Amino acid sequence: MKKSLVVVLALIALSLPLAAQVPEFAGPPQFLTFPILLHVSDSALDHGHFVFGGEAAVPAPLAPDRGAAAFSAAPVSTTAAIVAGVDRDVSNSPDSYEGETGAVSSAATLARIVAGSNHIYPGACNAAAAPGTFGDCAPLAYSSTDGVVWAKAALPRVWNGTAFGIGFDPGVDVDKNGTFYFTYGVAPLSRNFPNAVVAVKSTDGVNWTQLTPVTFNRSRNFDDKYYLAVDRSNSAFANRVYVSWDRNQGNNQILLLSSSSDGGATWTTPVKVNDGTTKFERVIGAYPAVDQATGVVYDSWHDYAKDIIFVDKSANGGSTWGTDVAAAHTHTGFGVNIGCVGGRAQGPAHALKVGPSGTLYVVYADAVASRGFDVLLTKSTNGGATWSAPVTLDDDAGAADQFHPTLSVESNGLGGDKVTVTFYDRR
Repeated sequence: MKKSLVVVLALIALSLPLAAQVPEFAGPPQFLTFPILLHVSDSALDHGHFVFGGEAAVPAPLAPDRGAAAFSAAPVSTTAAIVAGVDRDVSNSPDSYEGETGAVSSAATLARIVAGSNHIYPGACNAAAAPGTFGDCAPLAYSSTDGVVWAKAALPRVWNGTAFGIGFDPGVDVDKNGTFYFTYGVAPLSRNFPNAVVAVKSTDGVNWTQLTPVTFNRSRNFDDKYYLAVDRSNSAFANRVYVSWDRNQGNNQILLLSSSSDGGATWTTPVKVNDGTTKFERVIGAYPAVDQATGVVYDSWHDYAKDIIFVDKSANGGSTWGTDVAAAHTHTGFGVNIGCVGGRAQGPAHALKVGPSGTLYVVYADAVASRGFDVLLTKSTNGGATWSAPVTLDDDAGAADQFHPTLSVESNGLGGDKVTVTFYDRR
């Protein structure tokens, strides 16, 4: 199998006004970890995760009908269409899988782009593999100053004296001084423990310094689906690094967030974000974001028992959180097999960003009536209190699937935001 990372898969640009562990697998998975392996015979098991009630592990013909979203097309953009560039094989790594990609740049980095991805050799990960060699299943970091020539580096798998077999779920962001932060998870190949959320930092995207692990679980807990956001505002929380994830504790999943105000030397005690207090919460896909004008930090996640993407916020550096607000209703449960990504379940895989205008944007994939999976967008102009009706961004007239979206937001020069969305497209 040969799969490589390319720079761009599909793009849509919108100008919006201010008002308006891992078992061996045959192919690339969507989720690289099985967070709850402590009770694999539980009747509520669903693709290695637990869901509310007993509908999981039910044969597909008997599975509950979650329905589908109504179709509502986004207005046609008045800005010039994006012109596709030349695809670049950034990873140039035969026989491996590079997925869950991300990239970041900022004015402070003088046009430097730093990106990251998983780097998995299906069925051939080896904890003893030398860095950067066959079998080294550590995430890769990529760096370029022109988008044409790229350097890459394999990130560390040895933490606290433990040589982990795999790294996964990468995220990358940059502070206001141009220091890049890269977070990911590490775990052994044949059991759950120990496991950790780890972080590195760099000023050039090639040479990375290991930081204090955000978490290091020697037993019971499994932390999964991590993401980060860095404060580049002029607030009291400038350069604070936020990392959020879902923690699997026995049959329960909760959303946690930790932060560092000293460049990753120390991390705060994790704070629970989601409001749920039962012993069977079902959350996944943490995605924090910072309002770079005010320093308010938001967090988002998918509750796949309730089929809701929630958003919450903190105005005191992540110490305390408000009330969870439903940003979007989904129709996927934990996920739906759409016939690709190695047969693994595809969920909303949402992303959250805050524009210069203060508007919040959530982009996600969902089943849409008679259209397969589409990429949808909803926004909030009042700090996440209420959200607009979602609109479909892709212009697919048939039932092909569009999924795994992400987005960036910048000023459109007219007092509003320019939103760029990328996604996978099976047309």
